[in-house]
Amino acid sequence: SPRTYRPVSHPTVRRAADDVKQILSRTTSTKPDVPPLRYLGDRQLMQPQPPVTADEVSSAAFQARLEMLAKAQIKYGGIGIAAPQVGWWARVLHFGSEEPNPRYPHADLVLPQFWINPTIVEASNETNWMWEGCLSVPGMRGWVERPRKIILRGLDGNGCEIEASLSGLAARVAQHEHDHIDGVLFPHRVPDPRFLVPQASM
Repeated sequence: SPRTYRPVSHPTVRRAADDVKQILSRTTSTKPDVPPLRYLGDRQLMQPQPPVTADEVSSAAFQARLEMLAKAQIKYGGIGIAAPQVGWWARVLHFGSEEPNPRYPHADLVLPQFWINPTIVEASNETNWMWEGCLSVPGMRGWVERPRKIILRGLDGNGCEIEASLSGLAARVAQHEHDHIDGVLFPHRVPDPRFLVPQASM
């Protein structure tokens, strides 16, 4: 029978954000260090990543890596981060923050959330353009077109099946990070090399 996915309504997003805080507040003797970033040109970064098995999600080692990923996003100052960017070769994302991101002061707040094995199951025909940057492509910006709305389906940090309708900045960040787990970086999305520019020129 078809699976029923829990829609990510505002209260569910709030619970997901609380789950992130709980993971970050844990005190264990096996806290992993935050690894260095991987950059454009890294062979493994630019490969599709393998899915996570259901049994892995509940393991202490996996939960510790979730904690590491969220802390890596904070350490490196991103609005989102994908596991491969710190050398974790898995289909795992984290994006959002409890506080507004200074790079996007007028955007709606995107609460923190984990996505495991995410799949974009629907995308709008309506698109928008935005200058994107990336922790793995430092100092550069690219003019990238993406669908304005998407439906994302996958597992949360506890291994529960969820589905979310995302729009605006949340949809763009989710798509950007989803690209990472397929080995795609934003320069691959730029329609013309003239629209790939140094951040210092903006």
